[in-house]
Amino acid sequence: MTDTLDIVARNVLWNRLISVCEEQANALMRAAFGAIVREAGDLSAGVFDANGVMLAQAVTGTPGHVNTMAASVRAMLERVPAETLKPGDALVTNDPWLGAGHVFDFVVVTPAFLNGQIIGYLASTSHIVDIGGRGWSAEGASVYEEGVTFPVLHLRRGTELNEDLLAIVTANSRVPHEARGDILSLLSCNDTGVARLLNLMGEYALPDLVAIADFIFESSASGTKQALARAPEGIYVSMMQLDGYDAPITLKARMTIADGTIAVDLSGSSPAVARGINCPLNYSAAYASFGIRALLTPDIPNNHASLSAITITADPGLVVSAERPSPVSARHVIGQALPDLMLGCLEQALPGDVLAESAGALWTLSLSGAGKTPFSSLNVALGGMGARPGTDGLSTTAFPSGVGSVPVEAAEVAAPVIYHAKEFIRDSGGAGRHRGGLGQRIEIGSRIGEDMFMSAAAFERLTSGPEGRQGGLRGANGKVAISDGTQVTDKGMYKIPAGERVILQTPGGGGFGDPAKRDRDTLQQDVSDGLVSNDAARKLYKGNQ
Repeated sequence: MTDTLDIVARNVLWNRLISVCEEQANALMRAAFGAIVREAGDLSAGVFDANGVMLAQAVTGTPGHVNTMAASVRAMLERVPAETLKPGDALVTNDPWLGAGHVFDFVVVTPAFLNGQIIGYLASTSHIVDIGGRGWSAEGASVYEEGVTFPVLHLRRGTELNEDLLAIVTANSRVPHEARGDILSLLSCNDTGVARLLNLMGEYALPDLVAIADFIFESSASGTKQALARAPEGIYVSMMQLDGYDAPITLKARMTIADGTIAVDLSGSSPAVARGINCPLNYSAAYASFGIRALLTPDIPNNHASLSAITITADPGLVVSAERPSPVSARHVIGQALPDLMLGCLEQALPGDVLAESAGALWTLSLSGAGKTPFSSLNVALGGMGARPGTDGLSTTAFPSGVGSVPVEAAEVAAPVIYHAKEFIRDSGGAGRHRGGLGQRIEIGSRIGEDMFMSAAAFERLTSGPEGRQGGLRGANGKVAISDGTQVTDKGMYKIPAGERVILQTPGGGGFGDPAKRDRDTLQQDVSDGLVSNDAARKLYKGNQ
């Protein structure tokens, strides 16, 4: 019947497929045990054709999960061939080089059968709070220390769960009940997706997904090529320096734009390090391609064809292309800086059309019990987004990952912690014609008067804040300290003694354009709202008073 559908009906069906993915993602958020999934949306969900090629993804989710998952399904089917699968089967892995870049992210793939044949797959990914090893820490010298890695295995055969696999998970996790529940929530959400997909196919009398897949891929490829052509052909080079762990890290990109495609080589970046901030190439590619698409193809849905026009490569063994057994637990430190690196290239191609640098990598906040009460609490602290060519940057917004933070109330219910403060930081947004988004100040202590550990203190931009563009100024750099006077200067583990608090100040986004050209009334409103101080208004926006 698909062949008889007109262009409007085909687009409706395409949107309905995206809705299937969105319902799948919502089912995962409802079923998840971990607050980082349930409240912050740290997940992905998608539907794939019978060849394991991504057709559609949920709007809910992160680029690091979705864009890595685009390749995960085919990689998993290479290890467990489709012809061996039966109705009810589901595959699982948390291999960082097959999935989303570190052992905490599990990918579950479930085939959808119609009339005895596989017509597609539903896949999902989410973060499991603890999978053993050092836990959420960047201090491991290899991936073997970071937790248990599962190759591609059956999570379910027919109606029988793989209880052996789940037993290994719970035996190694500090929060076994939550870990088991989160893995099963992935299974449940895929089952929801399978049911909704089959209902949709029945409604349209579709025998398979071949015709609609052809339409989606042809439309996406054409639209992507046309959108990428907006950027002038040429070769553009960008560099960025991050704090790193023991020493600064250099990221370098060489971008070639030609014939409606973009190829990026990251080979000039620093070598892999002996700390868990390395990034597998699959995760680097996920975020680098997102940065390009966010600027040039924001209106084209994410699928195999829209991603295929962008290729990301690197020599093996770099911090952006780490190989097993490099430690990778905090891979987001590198991966989520790559969109700004891509935008640095595109600023040369399209000067004045590119937003300023953002705070970048999420500040993951992992707190655990160091006293009598065991617990594990994972949250994120968000910095400011860079100012855009036509408007201010968004404050405390997780660009590029797109996740939210766990609400204070939910975090305090889930673990014995108390948030004493969570507020905007005045003057943290970079000054400009358009101001960068503000960072935030967060202050946390133990609710039960016991010691706590803060692990994987993977806080970036402590040395210098995000750069502005077109004359805009840098956003404020980040700061982290413990109330006893200890300054957090690296990405190690810190003890927060009973009665003390950890104090975080996240970076602000860079500004865009000459600060002296900021609208006078808008600046006065900033001062009135407490976003910009009188002193900063006089000194940084001089000539605008």
